Amino acid sequence: MKAELREIPKLELHCHLDGSVSLKYLEHQSQQQGVSIQMDKVTVDQHCQSLAEYLQSFDEILKVMQTRTSLIDAVVDVAEQATQDGVKYIEIRFAPAFHQAQGLQIPEILTAVCEGAAVAEHTFDIKVRMLVCGMKHHSEEMNRAIFDSLRDHKTLEDYIVGVDLAGDEAASPTTEHEALIRYAQQQGLNMTLHAGECGCAKNVYDAVRFGAQRIGHGVAAFKDDDVLAAVKAQDVLLEFCPQSNLQTKAIESLDSLDLQRLLKENIAFLINTDNRTVTQTNLLDEYALLLEHKLLNWEDIAHINLKAVDYTFAHADTKQWLKQQFEVEVHEKKTAGEF
Repeated sequence: MKAELREIPKLELHCHLDGSVSLKYLEHQSQQQGVSIQMDKVTVDQHCQSLAEYLQSFDEILKVMQTRTSLIDAVVDVAEQATQDGVKYIEIRFAPAFHQAQGLQIPEILTAVCEGAAVAEHTFDIKVRMLVCGMKHHSEEMNRAIFDSLRDHKTLEDYIVGVDLAGDEAASPTTEHEALIRYAQQQGLNMTLHAGECGCAKNVYDAVRFGAQRIGHGVAAFKDDDVLAAVKAQDVLLEFCPQSNLQTKAIESLDSLDLQRLLKENIAFLINTDNRTVTQTNLLDEYALLLEHKLLNWEDIAHINLKAVDYTFAHADTKQWLKQQFEVEVHEKKTAGEF
């Protein structure tokens, strides 16, 4: 099954850099930098009790992601993992403020991840773009300054294509960040927002109301037909991360994801990993799980990935190239009777 899944052209739109660097990367950086990491605290499993507990894993990981070289290597590492899943385009998100412990300035951090994206594209068969995360528990002033850095460094636009607000949603609802969201939009920044990961459908509704183009997780939308209707009306894509959502208790079971309803109602969504290493997953595992539970079939997987091209934050020429590539490959597989 995994080999066949790998051959379907795929996108990934919700993948955190720090939560996805491989164990091999962490061990190498630990040795290179002489920094001790408690590897048993890096991953979580089904016994995780909440999003807040889940987020504690990042404290260990970030110890070795504070240098220019480590950031370049991190992007290359995650892109290589995605390539092994058959991903042709990935948007990797990261929070610049989390990489300043050793004195790196925001522009240096932004430049480093863009260098990593360029190296990855020259090394692997994948397009790599970056999303900058503001953090919900940081001040609006700090988050604005980070968004301003994107405006002030236009040379980064080839690789940094949008922004996000992430963090513990239960402690910081969407409405508290309306001014910052509006500010980002005024700067012309593409925006995806973490919302609906902690059971609150209203956070999804507010994110849509404030103009988010995509919603990170958004699983709480299934609890409220009016919220799903708003998602559809505004043509917003939902970025689902099934195994992560199970671990953080965002969903009680996979049956909470009524993906066939979304397909019937033409509501856009995509399957993602969220944090490959923290969750101990990859994109092939995510799709295999959904196939096994009959939440998607093979043709559905090809369909949602092709449809999601329109919801990437890539520049128009990249979108066109991706769509052409995906359409050709999907047509060939249909003709061959593979699904």
